[in-house]
Amino acid sequence: MEIIGQKDSSVNIYKVSALSALGMILFFLLMKILGMVTIVEFRFLNVVIMFIGIRYVLINERRAKGGKLEYLPGMLKGFMTALFASILFSVFIFIYLSIDTEFMEYLKATQLFGSYLTPASSALVSVIEGIAGGSIITFAIMNLYKG
Repeated sequence: MEIIGQKDSSVNIYKVSALSALGMILFFLLMKILGMVTIVEFRFLNVVIMFIGIRYVLINERRAKGGKLEYLPGMLKGFMTALFASILFSVFIFIYLSIDTEFMEYLKATQLFGSYLTPASSALVSVIEGIAGGSIITFAIMNLYKG
């Protein structure tokens, strides 16, 4: 895989992103099974899943580069991991909310600006939250692991 002219000899960020998104999806479905899906604040626990994926990518990148992790390439890898995982998760959210109209109506009735929510806008919010959280995580990890 190549990102902006750099050959990646360490880890496939697409695979890690897909696994991170799968983790978030499974967490959501677990909350649904346990009847806790209406506690929307649990979505912030997705940050933990995102942290694990980004940290895995950056640790493997550092290991592949002989213990040195360049700042900008590391930031790019972390951002890309967060972006791809967030997009995949938001596709799931869009499909889920399009199917489970009862839950969508619950969100409309209980959330701030709920009357404006649609499956598409909810998916967009998921992407924005994921990218923002992933960017903060990447920044924090890079300041710990920089060369």
